[in-house]
Amino acid sequence: MLRDNADKASVVDGTTPPAFAGADDESARLRRLVNLSPAGIVETDAKGVIRFANPRWFDMMGDHAKDTSSARLFDLLVPACQETYATAIADLQAGVASITTDLAFTRQDGTALYVSSSLTALDPTKPGFSGIAAIFIDITQRVIAEKRLRASETRLRQILDNTVALIGIISPDGTLIEANEPALLAGGLTRADVVGKKFWDCYWWSHDAATMAELEAAITHAATGQTLRYDATIRMKGDVLAPIDFMLSPVLDDDGNVELLVPSAFDISARKRSEEQLAFVMREVNHRSKNMLAVVQSILRQMRPTDTAQFVRDFGARLRALSACQDLLVNSSNDSPALVELVKAQLSHFAPLDGNRISISGPEIDISSEVAQNLAMAIYELATNAGKYGALSNATGKIAITWQITDDQMFRLTWQESGGPEVTAPEASGFGTVVLEDMLAMALGATTQIAFDPAGLRWSLDCPLRAIIPR
Repeated sequence: MLRDNADKASVVDGTTPPAFAGADDESARLRRLVNLSPAGIVETDAKGVIRFANPRWFDMMGDHAKDTSSARLFDLLVPACQETYATAIADLQAGVASITTDLAFTRQDGTALYVSSSLTALDPTKPGFSGIAAIFIDITQRVIAEKRLRASETRLRQILDNTVALIGIISPDGTLIEANEPALLAGGLTRADVVGKKFWDCYWWSHDAATMAELEAAITHAATGQTLRYDATIRMKGDVLAPIDFMLSPVLDDDGNVELLVPSAFDISARKRSEEQLAFVMREVNHRSKNMLAVVQSILRQMRPTDTAQFVRDFGARLRALSACQDLLVNSSNDSPALVELVKAQLSHFAPLDGNRISISGPEIDISSEVAQNLAMAIYELATNAGKYGALSNATGKIAITWQITDDQMFRLTWQESGGPEVTAPEASGFGTVVLEDMLAMALGATTQIAFDPAGLRWSLDCPLRAIIPR
């Protein structure tokens, strides 16, 4: 810091220093001006050593004792400014009359003093370099405010660039002033591609004239102070169109006038897909409900009840079979249940599936939801008959359910019973026969056969593979 050196420096401190002893009125006025100057005034010798400084300089530096000093001005600078100062001195030594530059000094308390400086060579008309006269204006508060503003802008930029939203800033006339990083990345753009353009002319919006016109109208409304929000479609990188939830928000100045507009958007592709999926599910529920009602109506028409109590029991059991099929469809991830799961669902109420009485085999195959209901009813009717009269009516009977796909893309399903009571053909056909023959033949274009072999009932279904698999 500054050290006393009364022989080499003097201070204008309100008294009459030696440099001004016996001065005339003009010198007195000059002394007063130097004393009252709001700027720090310093004079150095050719080596840069301070030989004169006014009170304001010491106030700025925090040396309230107004010590004289033999310190070099260079040594008081913060290291980052020393090269700038050295270059300026070299230019003055080379003949440049005056140089203006910003510098920073280290105060007595260790803080920085930022100044706007004007450096002038002493006696430029005389040969040789004899030092400088420097005027320093304190700009510390301005520099700190600018640093804070830059830091605030940097933080804001980081916040905006780390959001999932697409955010920009536009003027009330629609000119894009700024766009955050997610918005630029979404379009595969740089700031130079879009900043300064009308927002509706930018890549995101220029894919469609109606979209551009809608945005231009929205900006016109927002410029009057209104906040607007609507769903729109913008163009992303690679010419991919994406739906967005878009909002325009006005920013007002102190007088209540619209100064800026902030456009922001969220990609709602997932929401749109969810809405489309929900709409599809609702259509499917409606379709299935109608199918279910049609099946129930068919059951009612075909059952021909003679005993009310028996009818109620049989009708309820068939509805439960349909319900089991619906549960399977609902729990199927792709709305196309596996055939093996459908068969198991209909047989699980009649006999343990982990024993040796029921065997199920065939290639893995998924079937359509429409076919599932018809096959479920057929398996249920066969299982019910087996439980009343066939292989499941005693303790030794067995059932083998098999299916295969032929080389000519035909599907064959076979139900074979064995070990049960001796089989005899029924005297009259009932609802089960309608399901096993007429209903499947009509729904699948299938050929069915029932063989009442005394050793065990056999039923088979043959149809084109395309009739049962999902389309």
